[in-house]
Amino acid sequence: MNLTELESIAAKLLDEQNRLKSIDAELGVLSQEIKQDPKRNEKERAFYELIGMDWSDPGHKERSEALKRERDVVRSSIRDNEFLLSDGLSSQPLVVPLDPVPERGERTFTFRFRSGATFPKTVQELSATLGIPSPLRIGEVTIHPEMVVVSESDEYFAKKKIVEAFEDLRKEVKRKLSP
Repeated sequence: MNLTELESIAAKLLDEQNRLKSIDAELGVLSQEIKQDPKRNEKERAFYELIGMDWSDPGHKERSEALKRERDVVRSSIRDNEFLLSDGLSSQPLVVPLDPVPERGERTFTFRFRSGATFPKTVQELSATLGIPSPLRIGEVTIHPEMVVVSESDEYFAKKKIVEAFEDLRKEVKRKLSP
């Protein structure tokens, strides 16, 4: 799997996680509304009778049930995308489109992604999954959305450390996301 595909999966996963938070918040508000419905509905019904109009139930319970069904669908989608992310990182060869010629700094090498690619959603999701801050620091390797920086003074060892860091990343993601 290539990092571009993981970026797409991570974007879907983050969107679904945000949607789940929104659904949970709306369900919290509806729960309070449902608790107040019996008193409120009685007064609303009396008011509408007084003004000579038909009253209709606000449908809080129906909306709550619909949101609960939607929440189940979103949770399922999150599980599926977590599996795809885990599977993409752990069971298949991972292609990280780094430029093979790094920028040399003082005791560091910076490998930028080819074609100016960036992977903010992948880094963000990996950060959340692994419980480590972004940018991801794995040993001497720091993975940013737009580059990978290695603290090393020899290019060969810098490349070796990148390979080891991504292997460690794959193992840790697999461990965290395995049931």
